Amino acid sequence: MASFICDRCGKCCVSLGRSIIIERQFSDRDYYCRSTIDNIVFSARVDPAFEAEIADEFLMQGDAPAGTPPKACPFLRNVPGGDTSVCAIYATRPKICQSFRCYRMIILDRGGNTCGRVIGRNTLRTDDPALENLWDAQVVPIPCGDPVEWTGRVAAILADHGYRAEPVQ
Repeated sequence: MASFICDRCGKCCVSLGRSIIIERQFSDRDYYCRSTIDNIVFSARVDPAFEAEIADEFLMQGDAPAGTPPKACPFLRNVPGGDTSVCAIYATRPKICQSFRCYRMIILDRGGNTCGRVIGRNTLRTDDPALENLWDAQVVPIPCGDPVEWTGRVAAILADHGYRAEPVQ
């Protein structure tokens, strides 16, 4: 089984919506927050690189700092000059964020290179046209009932065509 590796793209922070509410600020870096998904209260400590930005914006804007995508986590920050985002509280993010997995399977080609990722129930993300055609023809029709059975069937199909499926834990 493959291990999930977060590339800190920030897509989950947007797709989960405004799942963190800042209830109180204790210092420039420390906040008392609530996860709206599981209603857990937690302390968050902001990365020093973002402390002034978030503290100033929190005081001026409430719990939605300017520069945060609409309906996204208030601690999601865009990296200047790039198309990536970072979590300003990554080290102290709540359990719901720590356990979130944006993909459930990695697909490797014959050379052991990642050529696809499975997200959701059975959605494939790939740039490999042969894998995409195989997926559409043979995997999409498989019912998504029992996840263990589905994973086994998909792994067998992929193996027959030179790919290797690695479920993510």
